[in-house]
Amino acid sequence: MSTGSRAKANRRGGWQGVRALFLGLAALAVLMGYSPRADAIKAIEIDAELERVDITGLGEAYEGRGDNLRIETAPGADGTAGPMSVRALTPGTSPSWFVFALSNPTDKAIERWLVADRYSAVGSGIVWPGLDARRIDAVTPSLGYVPERIKNDRADVFRLSIEPGQTVTFVAELFSDRFTRLFLWKPVEYEQRARDRQLFNGILLGITGLLAIFLTVVFAANHKAIFPTAAIFTWCVLAYLCVDFGFWHKLFNMRPEDTAQYRAASEAAMAGTLLVFLYTFLRLSSWHGFIRSLLALWMAAQLVLVAVAFLDPRLAATFARLSSIAIAGAGAALILFLALRGQDRALSLVPSWMLLLVWLFGAGATFTGRLAGDIVVFGLAAGLVLIVVLIGFTVTQYAFRSFEPLYGTQPDDEKLRSLAVDGAGAAVWEWSARRDEIKVSPVVEAILGLKSGTLSAKTTEFLRHVHPADAERFKVLMSSVREHAGGEMRLDLRMRHVDNSYRWFDLEAASVPVSDRRHLRYVGLLREVTDAKRAQERLMFDAVNDSLTGLPNRELFLDRLAIAAKRATLEPLVRPALLFIDLDK
Repeated sequence: MSTGSRAKANRRGGWQGVRALFLGLAALAVLMGYSPRADAIKAIEIDAELERVDITGLGEAYEGRGDNLRIETAPGADGTAGPMSVRALTPGTSPSWFVFALSNPTDKAIERWLVADRYSAVGSGIVWPGLDARRIDAVTPSLGYVPERIKNDRADVFRLSIEPGQTVTFVAELFSDRFTRLFLWKPVEYEQRARDRQLFNGILLGITGLLAIFLTVVFAANHKAIFPTAAIFTWCVLAYLCVDFGFWHKLFNMRPEDTAQYRAASEAAMAGTLLVFLYTFLRLSSWHGFIRSLLALWMAAQLVLVAVAFLDPRLAATFARLSSIAIAGAGAALILFLALRGQDRALSLVPSWMLLLVWLFGAGATFTGRLAGDIVVFGLAAGLVLIVVLIGFTVTQYAFRSFEPLYGTQPDDEKLRSLAVDGAGAAVWEWSARRDEIKVSPVVEAILGLKSGTLSAKTTEFLRHVHPADAERFKVLMSSVREHAGGEMRLDLRMRHVDNSYRWFDLEAASVPVSDRRHLRYVGLLREVTDAKRAQERLMFDAVNDSLTGLPNRELFLDRLAIAAKRATLEPLVRPALLFIDLDK
């Protein structure tokens, strides 16, 4: 190749490189100046008969678009779509957006309310939950008048109007970073639902308020710790319902924006007072010192959460909901343990706690979004009130059957007899001839080292623990009182201990007056007299034996000698002989 041809080829390659560079710069400039524009969305046809439409899944959500959102509007009746640009209320921010379009195929103007609840239990979450907050800042239409905000403390409500045959695209600027469900309501139906809900809420508040007052009044008459703890828990539930129903800020003239703090505080207070009630009702203060200290620390932490709620509501609500699960689980284990041991308070609390576990399961499913709907939310509120009512009934029964004297009153005769029996260490013994059953107080079983309820059984089972010689006398005595259809029973009997030794008991019982002799029944006292029997046997032995050597003493010798002499006078063949040995000589 000649030198001229090579120079011409080099000039041609240089121009191609410059051209490629300019094309790259132009493409970069176009990309840098390009602002992303959302595709056109599909319009929602409004049905005049539908009361409510959930549009959460029918629109499009946008995040990270800055303070200016550019979209394509939904196609109108002629099929054309146009660009739409919406600026945020606060310049320089990057809010979340929700875009939806409504189409009115009718020949009349349609009005709908866009509703976003400020708080909904459905999907609110357990960890770092979404509490009460403003949801929508503004709504911008593609054409027509700007939607009017309707004053409402429980939700963000905007009035939307669509003329006949129009298709309008709406852009909602969301206030919070947590997305919420959006609904289109008929105005009349939404107001009717609000009135129905107020009636339902009023009924629940009335029941809870009356129960709280009742438990407080009962404490004024019966100074037991279970009544104030139950009353405080009921008052906390009442406060939570007032917050949930939107009455709290109205009662105390507060801002609706502060509802999240009071919701978290009431949830923490409910969990804390429930733990205090469980601690008091089950008498856990008598347990091991380590357990008492652990529970006291737990209760103090629960009460601290109430103060934390005013600093960080979501943090306090997180720990309140998690601690409610822990309290329910620990309480169920304690109640099961004590109920199997026969504690009456634990047994009486079983129905209330079972309902609490079911309620927490439903609440967890609702918070995680597995259950949804108004009926679920109403059911949770009603279930909480039912739990409080059951706890109130459980506590109230101890106000009327307590054996502890009240302040300022004297115990009656029945209580005095009961205290006397307990003080004497005696056990109540009961025998039903018709059922052939014997019931014995746990005092005897504790003395014999038996399990609780072992001696409360059929008569044959009871006699297995009685000495065979005494069991026969016991059967004869029972047959005798059956024949006479009454009378008294007095018997000393030996009962077997778990170490196979025997303990002496004194039984004294009398028949209960009945109209039918077939229903013969005996009630009496069974007392341990082992020490008295041993002392009696020792006295009898010492009376005829030397206390040092244990050999028969002079009194026994003279008694036996007198008996032998008398036999000799009556029986000629009997010739007693007396042998005398003087050891001293």
